Amino acid sequence: MLGCNLLHWRPGNYIRMFNLRRRDRRKSIVVCIVSLFLMYYLYTTLTMPVRFLFINENVDKKCIIPDLDPFDPTIMKYVWSPDPIRCDPTPDIVIVNDYGFVEFNKSTFPFFGDTAYRCSYTALIRTKEDDESVSVGNEIFFSPPFRVPTDFFRLRCYTENGGKKIFDTLQESVFVTEEDLIVKDAEQSTKYSVFMFGIDSTSRLSAIRKLPKTYEYITKELSAFVFKGYMKVADNTFPNLVPTLTGKRPWTNDLPNPGGGKYDVNPFPFIWKNFSHKNYATFFAEDYPILATFNTEGKGFTNPPTDHYMRPWMLGLKKLDFASEVLKSVLLPFEYSNINLKSTSSLCYGNKPIFKHLINYYKRFVNMYKSKLRFGFSWLVQICHEFINYLELGDDDFFQFFKYLNDNGHLEHSFLIFFSDHGSRIDDIRNTFVGRIEERMPLLSIIPPKSFLSRFPTLAKNLKDNTEKLTSNFDLHQTLIDILTEDFEHSSALKYSRNDRGVSLFQPISDARSCSDASIPEHFCACYGSTKLPPEDPTSVKAARFAVSHLNNLLGKYTNICAHLSLHKIHEAHIISLGLSARGEEESRWTLKKFFTEPEQEKNKRFLVIFETIPGHAMFEATVNYNTDIGMEIMDDISRTNKYGNTSICVPEKPLHRYCYCKTNLPH
Repeated sequence: MLGCNLLHWRPGNYIRMFNLRRRDRRKSIVVCIVSLFLMYYLYTTLTMPVRFLFINENVDKKCIIPDLDPFDPTIMKYVWSPDPIRCDPTPDIVIVNDYGFVEFNKSTFPFFGDTAYRCSYTALIRTKEDDESVSVGNEIFFSPPFRVPTDFFRLRCYTENGGKKIFDTLQESVFVTEEDLIVKDAEQSTKYSVFMFGIDSTSRLSAIRKLPKTYEYITKELSAFVFKGYMKVADNTFPNLVPTLTGKRPWTNDLPNPGGGKYDVNPFPFIWKNFSHKNYATFFAEDYPILATFNTEGKGFTNPPTDHYMRPWMLGLKKLDFASEVLKSVLLPFEYSNINLKSTSSLCYGNKPIFKHLINYYKRFVNMYKSKLRFGFSWLVQICHEFINYLELGDDDFFQFFKYLNDNGHLEHSFLIFFSDHGSRIDDIRNTFVGRIEERMPLLSIIPPKSFLSRFPTLAKNLKDNTEKLTSNFDLHQTLIDILTEDFEHSSALKYSRNDRGVSLFQPISDARSCSDASIPEHFCACYGSTKLPPEDPTSVKAARFAVSHLNNLLGKYTNICAHLSLHKIHEAHIISLGLSARGEEESRWTLKKFFTEPEQEKNKRFLVIFETIPGHAMFEATVNYNTDIGMEIMDDISRTNKYGNTSICVPEKPLHRYCYCKTNLPH
């Protein structure tokens, strides 16, 4: 039968069979893609955290800044270390040096198996008046070292003899002309550059947990001012960065209303426009075009907003490798759960993470304009927006970047601002008590040049004092205006508008400032507030008695010389609480977790009591923390608020002089 079938076989049968197999392969590919998207949908539906909405009832009260443990046990179950990023191990046969020249990396020649190569570049061209597309120019061959006359280009290298392509990448650089480097302002030597390095969804506490190397370097080596009371003024990135960069609040009369659509951001008074008018070189870079700040809730920029603008490079990745860019948002959630569906990480492009490409672009900008004033603003999203534990993957690179700036003298006349927009908004950690506060309190650290601190000691003191005060995006904007104008003492009339929302961080900020004063809405206020309690309230009495008991314990080994203290009178009592209350409804996003999740309740209440003891009629002030699980504890030291003279001279330990009433003072 087999022989018979072979006798009747015709070429047409083979073609039909080939076409059938080709159709089967197409069907298989379609089924795989559909299955992948279905898996992604089911996975996110099952695991998407619930987001409860809260408002703060203390918005008009003096702000008491939360003091929380970055490693609080209630959040540590959500904190873990991911695997290192796996990028393509293929080395770069050509590199761009610090001066913008493309040169051979000859140490890689053995890897590619030859000793001579030909290379070409193709310019990546931003489509005129379009922030959503790019085109590519003609392929032009060159001999390294060579300076490519554009910021973004495709690099390809071939073997000299066979013409086989062995290297293909999209490269970022900073192309400048001699005219770009002309210093026009004779007073530039007294002015300061500004380098802003922003990372999405990162609280101060998260930075302490996830960026230990970077945080230690900026605080210990660079003496950063870290603002513990910095709070966001809106929900997500766009309405928080707009106040920082413009001093305006979107979706109000501050800016032209888009009428429910996307904003035309071109007329916005971005601070980089002001720096540009002062002859600063300007820079703006983001690493995730899908969530680009001014292209998701805005329409993007008609023309490049700054001298150097990274979006065309990001769009080039999508143009040259469309499938990888589209699948990235699908693959990353699986990768975060250690389910690797491909050999390299979706966080990479080529042999390095995408955020490293952004950092390299920033470094080249800073270096190429070293003789000129610079304003740089970058925004990292991919490793921190949705996956809080990925943040630590950037720690070493962030540290190396800041160290590079410092070691190469770029911070001698420059402010470095390392900051975020908010804490984690879309992870389970947000539904813990600590997470609710973190989400409202993003990272803000400022490293002024040492010359500034010695030139303006009063302003340096104000900066330090303000790290313990309530601050917001509007204050950061006013600070940028002061750096721009050098009007640190506010002595001259400015053409740059000031408003009542912001107070420059160089100026004293009131201890009594409330969220309302700082233009922080009740939804985003993380302040504790103080509510007065009647002295006879059972809780007041219990807290005061606990404080007196604590004093007697401190004096325990001196009972032979110090009198036993008793509560005589409570003069004042206050309950200090966060005041965040759940609204009852959730945001309109569906997830199975909504049926099983409740927001963690506030377990801690603090009581401030001012009380009097006998014998001796000593006055004390104590903060007592009450935790529903562990009971009462004293926070910090108990303060003595009236004079005690020689009534405690008998006790040898000086810290106990405040508490002891010597028995020799008792009536006989």
